[in-house]
Amino acid sequence: MSGYCIEIFNAAIKLLPYPVPCQFITIGDGTKNPSYIDIIRMVAANSLDAAVGDFAIVRNGTQLAEYTQPYIESGLVIVAPVKHVTSSAWAFLEPFTLEMWCVTVALFILVGIVVWLLEHRTNEEFRGSPRRQVITMLWFSFSTMFFSHRENTVSTLGRFVLIIWLFVVLIITSSYTASLTSILTVQQLSTGITGIDSLVSSSLPIGYQAGKFTKRYLTENFNVPLSRLVPLNSIQEYADALNRGPKNGGVAAIVDEKPYIDIFLSNYCSFRIVGEEFTKEGWGFAFQRDSPLAADLSTAILQLSESGQLQRIHDEWFSRSSCSSDDSEVGATRLGLGSFWGLFLVCALICLFALLVFFIRVCRQYNQYSSSEAAGEPSTAAADPVLRQRRPSRLGSFKDLIQFVDKKEEEIKKTMKRRSGEKDSQAAGFSYAQSVASA
Repeated sequence: MSGYCIEIFNAAIKLLPYPVPCQFITIGDGTKNPSYIDIIRMVAANSLDAAVGDFAIVRNGTQLAEYTQPYIESGLVIVAPVKHVTSSAWAFLEPFTLEMWCVTVALFILVGIVVWLLEHRTNEEFRGSPRRQVITMLWFSFSTMFFSHRENTVSTLGRFVLIIWLFVVLIITSSYTASLTSILTVQQLSTGITGIDSLVSSSLPIGYQAGKFTKRYLTENFNVPLSRLVPLNSIQEYADALNRGPKNGGVAAIVDEKPYIDIFLSNYCSFRIVGEEFTKEGWGFAFQRDSPLAADLSTAILQLSESGQLQRIHDEWFSRSSCSSDDSEVGATRLGLGSFWGLFLVCALICLFALLVFFIRVCRQYNQYSSSEAAGEPSTAAADPVLRQRRPSRLGSFKDLIQFVDKKEEEIKKTMKRRSGEKDSQAAGFSYAQSVASA
Protein backbone atom coordinates (compact mmCIF):
# COMPACT_ATOMS: atom_id res chain seq x y z
CA MET A 1 0.00 0.00 0.00
CA SER A 2 1.37 3.38 -0.98
CA GLY A 3 0.35 6.98 -1.10
CA TYR A 4 1.31 10.46 0.00
CA CYS A 5 -0.15 10.15 3.50
CA ILE A 6 1.24 6.65 4.02
CA GLU A 7 4.74 7.69 2.93
CA ILE A 8 4.74 10.55 5.44
CA PHE A 9 3.43 8.25 8.15
CA ASN A 10 6.15 5.66 7.49
CA ALA A 11 8.84 8.37 7.44
CA ALA A 12 7.63 9.69 10.79
CA ILE A 13 7.41 6.20 12.33
CA LYS A 14 11.08 5.61 11.47
CA LEU A 15 12.06 8.64 13.55
CA LEU A 16 10.45 7.30 16.73
CA PRO A 17 12.87 6.10 19.43
CA TYR A 18 10.97 2.81 19.71
CA PRO A 19 9.67 0.33 17.12
CA VAL A 20 6.02 0.52 16.12
CA PRO A 21 4.73 -2.43 14.07
CA CYS A 22 1.98 -1.32 11.70
CA GLN A 23 -0.69 -3.14 9.71
CA PHE A 24 -2.64 -1.02 7.23
CA ILE A 25 -6.28 -1.90 6.64
CA THR A 26 -8.29 -0.33 3.84
CA ILE A 27 -11.70 1.00 4.78
CA GLY A 28 -14.40 0.70 2.14
CA ASP A 29 -14.39 -0.96 -1.24
CA GLY A 30 -13.95 2.08 -3.48
CA THR A 31 -17.63 2.17 -4.36
CA LYS A 32 -19.30 2.50 -1.00
CA ASN A 33 -17.04 4.15 1.52
CA PRO A 34 -17.73 5.39 5.04
CA SER A 35 -17.40 9.09 5.69
CA TYR A 36 -14.27 10.46 7.26
CA ILE A 37 -16.03 11.21 10.52
CA ASP A 38 -17.27 7.60 10.64
CA ILE A 39 -13.66 6.40 10.48
CA ILE A 40 -12.75 8.77 13.32
CA ARG A 41 -15.62 7.27 15.34
CA MET A 42 -14.14 3.82 14.71
CA VAL A 43 -10.86 5.05 16.20
CA ALA A 44 -12.68 6.51 19.20
CA ALA A 45 -14.53 3.20 19.69
CA ASN A 46 -11.21 1.25 19.71
CA SER A 47 -12.12 -0.52 16.50
CA LEU A 48 -8.96 1.00 15.00
CA ASP A 49 -5.74 2.07 16.68
CA ALA A 50 -5.21 5.00 14.32
CA ALA A 51 -6.49 6.58 11.13
CA VAL A 52 -3.87 7.31 8.50
CA GLY A 53 -4.99 9.38 5.55
CA ASP A 54 -6.17 12.78 4.46
CA PHE A 55 -8.03 13.55 7.65
CA ALA A 56 -8.74 17.26 8.04
CA ILE A 57 -8.33 18.52 11.58
CA VAL A 58 -11.83 19.83 12.26
CA ARG A 59 -13.76 20.57 15.42
CA ASN A 60 -16.07 17.54 15.52
CA GLY A 61 -13.12 15.23 14.86
CA THR A 62 -10.98 16.62 17.69
CA GLN A 63 -13.86 15.93 20.09
CA LEU A 64 -13.59 12.21 19.32
CA ALA A 65 -9.89 11.54 18.75
CA GLU A 66 -6.47 13.07 19.17
CA TYR A 67 -4.69 14.42 16.09
CA THR A 68 -1.03 14.84 15.36
CA GLN A 69 0.70 17.98 14.20
CA PRO A 70 -0.57 18.84 10.67
CA TYR A 71 1.72 17.45 8.00
CA ILE A 72 0.23 19.59 5.23
CA GLU A 73 -1.66 22.86 5.19
CA SER A 74 -5.05 22.69 3.57
CA GLY A 75 -8.19 24.72 3.03
CA LEU A 76 -11.35 24.74 1.01
CA VAL A 77 -11.17 26.30 -2.45
CA ILE A 78 -13.49 26.58 -5.42
CA VAL A 79 -12.65 25.21 -8.86
CA ALA A 80 -14.65 26.22 -11.92
CA PRO A 81 -14.35 25.86 -15.71
CA VAL A 82 -12.68 28.64 -17.66
CA LYS A 83 -12.45 29.53 -21.29
CA HIS A 84 -10.12 31.56 -23.45
CA VAL A 85 -11.82 34.70 -24.66
CA THR A 86 -10.76 36.25 -27.95
CA SER A 87 -10.03 39.93 -27.52
CA SER A 88 -12.41 42.24 -29.33
CA ALA A 89 -11.60 45.40 -31.23
CA TRP A 90 -12.93 47.41 -28.27
CA ALA A 91 -10.90 45.58 -25.63
CA PHE A 92 -9.06 48.81 -24.81
CA LEU A 93 -12.29 50.14 -23.26
CA GLU A 94 -12.79 47.18 -20.93
CA PRO A 95 -10.42 48.11 -18.07
CA PHE A 96 -12.76 50.86 -16.85
CA THR A 97 -16.50 50.88 -16.36
CA LEU A 98 -18.66 53.37 -18.27
CA GLU A 99 -19.04 55.55 -15.18
CA MET A 100 -15.28 55.54 -14.67
CA TRP A 101 -14.66 56.61 -18.28
CA CYS A 102 -17.22 59.43 -18.05
CA VAL A 103 -15.87 60.79 -14.77
CA THR A 104 -12.26 60.54 -15.99
CA VAL A 105 -12.99 62.48 -19.19
CA ALA A 106 -14.97 65.06 -17.21
CA LEU A 107 -12.08 65.45 -14.80
CA PHE A 108 -9.63 65.97 -17.66
CA ILE A 109 -11.82 68.78 -19.00
CA LEU A 110 -12.32 70.26 -15.52
CA VAL A 111 -8.60 70.39 -14.82
CA GLY A 112 -8.01 71.96 -18.23
CA ILE A 113 -10.52 74.70 -17.44
CA VAL A 114 -9.05 75.28 -13.98
CA VAL A 115 -5.48 75.54 -15.25
CA TRP A 116 -6.61 77.86 -18.06
CA LEU A 117 -8.32 80.16 -15.56
CA LEU A 118 -5.28 80.22 -13.31
CA GLU A 119 -2.84 80.84 -16.17
CA HIS A 120 -4.88 83.03 -18.52
CA ARG A 121 -4.02 86.36 -16.87
CA THR A 122 -0.28 85.70 -16.51
CA ASN A 123 0.74 83.21 -19.21
CA GLU A 124 0.91 84.27 -22.86
CA GLU A 125 0.60 80.63 -23.99
CA PHE A 126 -2.94 80.52 -22.61
CA ARG A 127 -4.07 83.69 -24.40
CA GLY A 128 -5.20 84.48 -27.92
CA SER A 129 -8.42 84.14 -29.85
CA PRO A 130 -11.30 82.21 -28.23
CA ARG A 131 -10.78 79.31 -30.65
CA ARG A 132 -7.10 79.13 -29.85
CA GLN A 133 -7.75 79.26 -26.11
CA VAL A 134 -10.25 76.37 -26.27
CA ILE A 135 -7.81 74.28 -28.31
CA THR A 136 -4.96 75.10 -25.93
CA MET A 137 -7.07 74.24 -22.90
CA LEU A 138 -8.15 70.84 -24.27
CA TRP A 139 -4.72 70.00 -25.69
CA PHE A 140 -3.00 70.84 -22.43
CA SER A 141 -5.45 68.78 -20.38
CA PHE A 142 -5.40 65.59 -22.45
CA SER A 143 -1.68 65.77 -23.24
CA THR A 144 -0.99 65.39 -19.52
CA MET A 145 -2.14 61.80 -19.98
CA PHE A 146 1.19 61.16 -21.69
CA PHE A 147 3.11 63.85 -19.76
CA SER A 148 3.77 65.56 -23.10
CA HIS A 149 2.18 68.97 -22.51
CA ARG A 150 4.34 71.70 -24.03
CA GLU A 151 2.71 74.67 -22.29
CA ASN A 152 4.47 75.86 -19.15
CA THR A 153 2.62 76.92 -16.04
CA VAL A 154 3.94 80.09 -14.44
CA SER A 155 1.48 80.82 -11.64
CA THR A 156 1.90 79.22 -8.23
CA LEU A 157 -1.68 77.99 -8.12
CA GLY A 158 -1.44 76.56 -11.64
CA ARG A 159 1.69 74.60 -10.76
CA PHE A 160 0.10 73.35 -7.55
CA VAL A 161 -2.95 72.01 -9.40
CA LEU A 162 -0.79 70.52 -12.15
CA ILE A 163 1.39 68.58 -9.69
CA ILE A 164 -1.64 67.01 -8.04
CA TRP A 165 -3.21 66.26 -11.41
CA LEU A 166 -0.07 64.59 -12.78
CA PHE A 167 -0.07 62.32 -9.74
CA VAL A 168 -3.72 61.41 -10.41
CA VAL A 169 -2.93 60.75 -14.09
CA LEU A 170 -0.02 58.51 -13.08
CA ILE A 171 -2.30 56.39 -10.90
CA ILE A 172 -5.00 56.19 -13.57
CA THR A 173 -2.65 55.23 -16.41
CA SER A 174 -0.83 52.66 -14.29
CA SER A 175 -4.10 51.05 -13.23
CA TYR A 176 -5.39 51.08 -16.80
CA THR A 177 -2.23 49.44 -18.13
CA ALA A 178 -2.29 46.71 -15.49
CA SER A 179 -5.98 45.99 -16.00
CA LEU A 180 -5.71 45.92 -19.80
CA THR A 181 -2.75 43.54 -19.62
CA SER A 182 -4.75 41.25 -17.35
CA ILE A 183 -7.76 41.33 -19.66
CA LEU A 184 -5.73 40.51 -22.75
CA THR A 185 -3.74 37.66 -21.21
CA VAL A 186 -5.80 36.02 -18.48
CA GLN A 187 -8.38 33.30 -18.90
CA GLN A 188 -11.98 34.21 -18.23
CA LEU A 189 -14.55 32.39 -16.13
CA SER A 190 -17.28 30.65 -18.07
CA THR A 191 -19.67 31.28 -15.16
CA GLY A 192 -20.29 34.31 -13.00
CA ILE A 193 -18.67 32.70 -9.96
CA THR A 194 -15.80 34.73 -8.57
CA GLY A 195 -15.60 33.40 -5.02
CA ILE A 196 -17.48 31.77 -2.18
CA ASP A 197 -19.90 34.70 -1.78
CA SER A 198 -21.07 34.67 -5.39
CA LEU A 199 -21.28 30.86 -5.35
CA VAL A 200 -23.39 30.72 -2.21
CA SER A 201 -25.70 33.54 -3.32
CA SER A 202 -26.43 31.80 -6.62
CA SER A 203 -28.76 28.84 -7.14
CA LEU A 204 -26.24 26.77 -9.10
CA PRO A 205 -25.40 23.16 -8.14
CA ILE A 206 -22.16 22.64 -6.23
CA GLY A 207 -20.00 19.53 -6.32
CA TYR A 208 -18.08 18.20 -3.34
CA GLN A 209 -16.03 15.12 -2.46
CA ALA A 210 -18.26 12.44 -1.00
CA GLY A 211 -17.54 11.66 2.64
CA LYS A 212 -15.59 14.84 3.37
CA PHE A 213 -16.58 17.55 5.83
CA THR A 214 -17.28 19.94 2.95
CA LYS A 215 -20.97 19.06 2.87
CA ARG A 216 -21.46 19.79 6.56
CA TYR A 217 -19.40 22.98 6.34
CA LEU A 218 -21.44 24.43 3.47
CA THR A 219 -24.79 23.57 5.01
CA GLU A 220 -23.98 24.72 8.55
CA ASN A 221 -21.91 27.83 7.82
CA PHE A 222 -23.45 29.10 4.56
CA ASN A 223 -26.94 27.56 4.75
CA VAL A 224 -26.54 25.96 1.33
CA PRO A 225 -29.55 23.69 0.65
CA LEU A 226 -28.77 19.99 0.36
CA SER A 227 -30.55 19.97 -2.98
CA ARG A 228 -27.72 22.05 -4.46
CA LEU A 229 -24.93 19.74 -3.27
CA VAL A 230 -23.78 16.95 -5.59
CA PRO A 231 -21.44 14.24 -4.16
CA LEU A 232 -18.55 13.19 -6.41
CA ASN A 233 -16.08 10.35 -5.88
CA SER A 234 -13.13 10.85 -8.25
CA ILE A 235 -11.32 13.44 -10.31
CA GLN A 236 -12.86 11.89 -13.42
CA GLU A 237 -16.30 12.62 -11.98
CA TYR A 238 -15.08 16.13 -11.16
CA ALA A 239 -14.13 16.79 -14.77
CA ASP A 240 -17.28 15.21 -16.17
CA ALA A 241 -19.59 17.20 -13.87
CA LEU A 242 -17.84 20.49 -14.63
CA ASN A 243 -17.81 19.85 -18.37
CA ARG A 244 -21.52 19.06 -18.45
CA GLY A 245 -22.37 22.17 -16.47
CA PRO A 246 -25.51 22.92 -14.48
CA LYS A 247 -27.75 22.92 -17.56
CA ASN A 248 -26.88 19.32 -18.44
CA GLY A 249 -26.98 17.68 -15.05
CA GLY A 250 -23.50 18.72 -13.97
CA VAL A 251 -22.24 21.34 -11.53
CA ALA A 252 -21.16 24.96 -11.84
CA ALA A 253 -18.24 24.60 -9.43
CA ILE A 254 -16.64 22.18 -7.02
CA VAL A 255 -15.64 22.93 -3.43
CA ASP A 256 -12.85 20.75 -2.08
CA GLU A 257 -9.57 20.90 -0.20
CA LYS A 258 -6.68 22.47 -2.04
CA PRO A 259 -4.39 19.39 -2.17
CA TYR A 260 -7.10 17.47 -4.02
CA ILE A 261 -7.70 20.39 -6.35
CA ASP A 262 -3.97 20.63 -7.07
CA ILE A 263 -3.97 16.98 -8.16
CA PHE A 264 -7.11 17.56 -10.21
CA LEU A 265 -5.66 20.62 -11.97
CA SER A 266 -2.45 18.75 -12.76
CA ASN A 267 -4.50 16.50 -15.04
CA TYR A 268 -7.21 18.85 -16.32
CA CYS A 269 -6.09 22.21 -17.66
CA SER A 270 -9.48 23.69 -18.57
CA PHE A 271 -10.39 24.45 -14.95
CA ARG A 272 -9.01 26.94 -12.48
CA ILE A 273 -9.22 27.91 -8.83
CA VAL A 274 -11.64 30.78 -8.26
CA GLY A 275 -10.97 33.27 -5.48
CA GLU A 276 -9.00 32.48 -2.34
CA GLU A 277 -9.05 29.73 0.25
CA PHE A 278 -11.95 30.45 2.60
CA THR A 279 -10.94 28.00 5.34
CA LYS A 280 -7.63 27.18 6.96
CA GLU A 281 -6.92 23.76 8.37
CA GLY A 282 -4.47 20.91 7.97
CA TRP A 283 -4.28 17.17 7.60
CA GLY A 284 -3.18 15.00 10.52
CA PHE A 285 -3.18 11.42 11.72
CA ALA A 286 -5.88 10.48 14.25
CA PHE A 287 -5.22 8.35 17.35
CA GLN A 288 -7.21 7.26 20.34
CA ARG A 289 -7.50 9.67 23.22
CA ASP A 290 -4.38 9.87 25.42
CA SER A 291 -2.34 7.81 22.97
CA PRO A 292 1.39 8.62 23.32
CA LEU A 293 1.83 8.07 19.59
CA ALA A 294 -0.02 11.32 18.82
CA ALA A 295 2.55 13.46 20.63
CA ASP A 296 5.55 11.42 19.48
CA LEU A 297 4.47 11.47 15.84
CA SER A 298 3.88 15.22 16.08
CA THR A 299 7.50 15.62 17.11
CA ALA A 300 8.59 13.35 14.26
CA ILE A 301 6.55 15.39 11.75
CA LEU A 302 8.27 18.56 12.96
CA GLN A 303 11.64 16.86 12.43
CA LEU A 304 10.60 15.92 8.89
CA SER A 305 9.61 19.51 8.25
CA GLU A 306 12.87 20.95 9.60
CA SER A 307 14.99 18.53 7.57
CA GLY A 308 13.14 19.31 4.35
CA GLN A 309 12.01 15.73 3.84
CA LEU A 310 8.38 16.68 4.31
CA GLN A 311 8.60 19.14 1.42
CA ARG A 312 10.42 16.63 -0.79
CA ILE A 313 7.68 14.05 -0.28
CA HIS A 314 5.09 16.70 -1.06
CA ASP A 315 6.83 17.69 -4.29
CA GLU A 316 7.05 14.06 -5.42
CA TRP A 317 3.34 13.45 -5.07
CA PHE A 318 2.00 16.88 -6.00
CA SER A 319 4.24 17.66 -8.96
CA ARG A 320 2.30 19.57 -11.60
CA SER A 321 2.05 18.57 -15.25
CA SER A 322 2.64 20.78 -18.29
CA CYS A 323 -0.57 22.70 -17.74
CA SER A 324 0.71 23.88 -14.37
CA SER A 325 2.40 26.78 -16.12
CA ASP A 326 -1.00 28.35 -16.64
CA ASP A 327 -1.86 30.96 -14.11
CA SER A 328 -4.42 29.79 -11.56
CA GLU A 329 -5.75 33.31 -11.25
CA VAL A 330 -8.79 33.84 -13.40
CA GLY A 331 -10.86 36.75 -14.44
CA ALA A 332 -10.09 40.44 -14.55
CA THR A 333 -12.25 42.87 -12.66
CA ARG A 334 -13.13 46.13 -14.40
CA LEU A 335 -12.10 49.16 -12.42
CA GLY A 336 -14.89 51.46 -11.32
CA LEU A 337 -15.34 54.65 -9.34
CA GLY A 338 -15.15 52.72 -6.09
CA SER A 339 -11.42 52.28 -6.61
CA PHE A 340 -10.67 55.94 -7.38
CA TRP A 341 -13.33 58.10 -5.73
CA GLY A 342 -10.94 59.15 -2.95
CA LEU A 343 -8.30 60.18 -5.47
CA PHE A 344 -10.84 62.09 -7.56
CA LEU A 345 -12.24 63.78 -4.46
CA VAL A 346 -8.81 65.04 -3.43
CA CYS A 347 -8.17 66.35 -6.94
CA ALA A 348 -11.55 68.11 -7.05
CA LEU A 349 -10.99 69.71 -3.64
CA ILE A 350 -7.56 70.95 -4.71
CA CYS A 351 -9.06 72.51 -7.84
CA LEU A 352 -11.83 74.10 -5.78
CA PHE A 353 -9.32 75.51 -3.30
CA ALA A 354 -7.15 76.94 -6.08
CA LEU A 355 -10.16 78.56 -7.75
CA LEU A 356 -11.32 80.02 -4.44
CA VAL A 357 -7.92 81.61 -3.78
CA PHE A 358 -7.77 82.82 -7.39
CA PHE A 359 -11.17 84.53 -7.32
CA ILE A 360 -10.49 86.14 -3.95
CA ARG A 361 -7.32 87.66 -5.38
CA VAL A 362 -9.13 88.73 -8.55
CA CYS A 363 -11.97 90.37 -6.60
CA ARG A 364 -9.55 92.30 -4.42
CA GLN A 365 -7.59 93.42 -7.45
CA TYR A 366 -10.83 94.32 -9.24
CA ASN A 367 -11.91 96.54 -6.35
CA GLN A 368 -8.55 98.30 -6.36
CA TYR A 369 -8.75 98.69 -10.12
CA SER A 370 -12.27 100.11 -9.92
CA SER A 371 -11.28 102.53 -7.18
CA SER A 372 -8.30 103.77 -9.15
CA GLU A 373 -10.45 104.20 -12.27
CA ALA A 374 -13.06 106.16 -10.36
CA ALA A 375 -10.43 108.33 -8.71
CA GLY A 376 -8.67 108.94 -12.02
CA GLU A 377 -11.59 110.93 -13.48
CA PRO A 378 -12.75 113.26 -10.66
CA SER A 379 -13.41 116.27 -12.82
CA THR A 380 -15.47 114.34 -15.37
CA ALA A 381 -17.55 112.70 -12.71
CA ALA A 382 -18.18 116.03 -11.01
CA ALA A 383 -19.19 117.71 -14.25
CA ASP A 384 -21.57 114.95 -15.34
CA PRO A 385 -23.95 113.79 -12.56
CA VAL A 386 -25.41 111.08 -14.82
CA LEU A 387 -21.96 109.57 -15.39
CA ARG A 388 -21.31 109.79 -11.67
CA GLN A 389 -24.46 107.77 -11.01
CA ARG A 390 -23.82 105.18 -13.73
CA ARG A 391 -20.13 104.63 -13.06
CA PRO A 392 -20.45 102.45 -9.94
CA SER A 393 -23.15 100.36 -11.61
CA ARG A 394 -21.03 99.80 -14.72
CA LEU A 395 -17.90 98.99 -12.75
CA GLY A 396 -19.75 96.59 -10.51
CA SER A 397 -21.42 94.68 -13.30
CA PHE A 398 -20.62 91.05 -14.05
CA LYS A 399 -19.66 91.95 -17.59
CA ASP A 400 -16.96 94.32 -16.36
CA LEU A 401 -15.66 91.63 -14.03
CA ILE A 402 -15.37 89.15 -16.91
CA GLN A 403 -13.58 91.74 -19.01
CA PHE A 404 -11.27 92.45 -16.10
CA VAL A 405 -10.44 88.74 -15.69
CA ASP A 406 -9.68 88.50 -19.40
CA LYS A 407 -7.04 91.24 -19.18
CA LYS A 408 -3.42 90.42 -18.53
CA GLU A 409 -2.44 90.96 -14.94
CA GLU A 410 0.71 92.80 -16.03
CA GLU A 411 -1.33 95.34 -18.01
CA ILE A 412 -3.69 95.87 -15.09
CA LYS A 413 -0.80 96.56 -12.74
CA LYS A 414 0.68 99.05 -15.22
CA THR A 415 -2.68 100.79 -15.58
CA MET A 416 -3.15 101.02 -11.82
CA LYS A 417 0.38 102.35 -11.44
CA ARG A 418 -0.20 104.95 -14.15
CA ARG A 419 -3.48 106.04 -12.59
CA SER A 420 -1.83 106.29 -9.22
CA GLY A 421 0.83 108.55 -10.74
CA GLU A 422 -1.81 110.72 -12.42
CA LYS A 423 -3.68 110.97 -9.16
CA ASP A 424 -0.54 112.11 -7.36
CA SER A 425 0.12 114.68 -10.12
CA GLN A 426 -3.43 116.02 -9.90
CA ALA A 427 -3.14 116.25 -6.13
CA ALA A 428 0.14 118.13 -6.44
CA GLY A 429 -1.37 120.50 -9.02
CA PHE A 430 -4.41 121.11 -6.85
CA SER A 431 -2.19 121.92 -3.86
CA TYR A 432 -0.14 124.30 -5.98
CA ALA A 433 -3.28 126.06 -7.22
CA GLN A 434 -4.53 126.50 -3.67
CA SER A 435 -1.21 127.96 -2.56
CA VAL A 436 -1.24 130.45 -5.47
CA ALA A 437 -4.81 131.46 -4.71
CA SER A 438 -3.95 132.02 -1.07
CA ALA A 439 -1.03 134.19 -2.09
